[in-house]
Amino acid sequence: MADSQQDARLFEGLDGPAAAVQAEPAKVPCNLKLRSANREQLKVVTIDVDQLIPPTHKARAIWYLTGKMDLSAFFLGLSSVAGGRGRRPWDPRLLLSVWLYALSEGITSSREIARLMEWEPGLMWLGAIEPVNHASLNEFRKSKKEALDGVFAQLLVMLEGAGLVDLERMMVDGTKVAAQAGRDTFRREKTLQKRLEAAREVVRRLGEQGESEGQGVRRAAQERAAREQERRLEQAVKEMESQQGEKKREAEKAEVRVSLSDPEARIMKHGDGAIGPAYNLQISTDAKEKVIVGMQVNQCSADGPALGKALEEVQERMGRAPQQVVVDGGYTSKDNLILAEARKIDLIGSPGDPGQRAANALKSAGIGAGFEPGAFVQIEGTNCLQCPAGKPLAYVRQSQKRHTRYAQYQAQAADCAACAMKSQCCPKSAGKGRTVSVVVKEPEAVMAFRQKMGQEDAKAIYKQRGAVAEFPNAWLKDKINLWKFRLRGLAKVATEALWACFTYNVMVWERLVWRKIFTAAV
Repeated sequence: MADSQQDARLFEGLDGPAAAVQAEPAKVPCNLKLRSANREQLKVVTIDVDQLIPPTHKARAIWYLTGKMDLSAFFLGLSSVAGGRGRRPWDPRLLLSVWLYALSEGITSSREIARLMEWEPGLMWLGAIEPVNHASLNEFRKSKKEALDGVFAQLLVMLEGAGLVDLERMMVDGTKVAAQAGRDTFRREKTLQKRLEAAREVVRRLGEQGESEGQGVRRAAQERAAREQERRLEQAVKEMESQQGEKKREAEKAEVRVSLSDPEARIMKHGDGAIGPAYNLQISTDAKEKVIVGMQVNQCSADGPALGKALEEVQERMGRAPQQVVVDGGYTSKDNLILAEARKIDLIGSPGDPGQRAANALKSAGIGAGFEPGAFVQIEGTNCLQCPAGKPLAYVRQSQKRHTRYAQYQAQAADCAACAMKSQCCPKSAGKGRTVSVVVKEPEAVMAFRQKMGQEDAKAIYKQRGAVAEFPNAWLKDKINLWKFRLRGLAKVATEALWACFTYNVMVWERLVWRKIFTAAV
């Protein structure tokens, strides 16, 4: 009973008995004279805003940097002028600096930033002890993609001018970032259509209802939420139709699922083996000082297709292509090797194991060990192959598949149908006869790449990839908490990723440029 009464007192308001208990002074020996805290007194405190942070504080570095940039693109859309009507909007330089500082501290919530501006020294100094409301911060983060692209490019020019970027060697790597959606939010077409019809019915019913007295604000909130749900479901249906258009068979189209929370997210496998809704963040890093020179966000779980766009982006931002690009095995497809040769870019990467890829393909076809194409030998003096069972496979034709030329050989259907090994050799095509494809000619770029990656100097360069390419990914996730996007939709998450990469480069500038400027000034 006593314990329950004590627990109950913990939840009493400050106006109740708990206040009286808290007001009782601690029992101390009567002969001691102590200085205690008097929280009932009122004090008028004078604050020197400029003395809130030391001269070397990074908030000062960020404010200095934003003052050196052309921020005119951030002013587009602002209509309030001196002497005119309307509330004064926040200075874009202030909002930009606040976001950069907050992100560098791992704070990604606009509400949390607004709260911290009341007591965190760096944010207090930036805002001059005047908090910025979270709505203004949130809107600034979401709606300034083009302007942010501009200052990102300006910073790269500054870093290049300081000798921190040379594009002699660039690393490209991808990382999966979780989407603002759960795996249980993915639905098939039939469920999406039902939900969309229900959402439209709710919007129609709210529109027909008259406003009750005193219910205007509540009605407006309900209608706004209903219309947002309708909009998101309409987007999900469009995304469903887009994905179904990429499928050829009706069975595949029926299995397509789209998330109700973030329709543009895709199910992907993360680096730690987890599988869930995510986006693929691709980062291009200059090897000299690990500066991010390009980034993109896509919906493809594979890294290879992103290499061409990464090269184009760097070419557009920097005015020239990198001399050498280092990638992992996910990028060294035949298409990318040919692309790099055409652009005269020295591509360094893992050549992969063609034998392993072939083994995986045979396994998926149900073909057992000992019946791979290498087990079919040329019959001397003929244009035929001999299978492990001793039966001939006649030459049929040559075929071209993704830049590689193959010679195709096929066994007689009767031989395969009567063969005791057909369950291991051709379990799915015994009625037609086993077909074997032999490589006749590969692209010169592929052969040259394999020869190059057999050399020790190329292997030594490839060993440097992890330290450079994976460092920005780890920094963004560890320092900025970019494990999961806060925003939804491909366009918005791309903006959020750009904010993170820009903050990373700002911190590189603060470490390698600002400190030198400050030391020289002192």
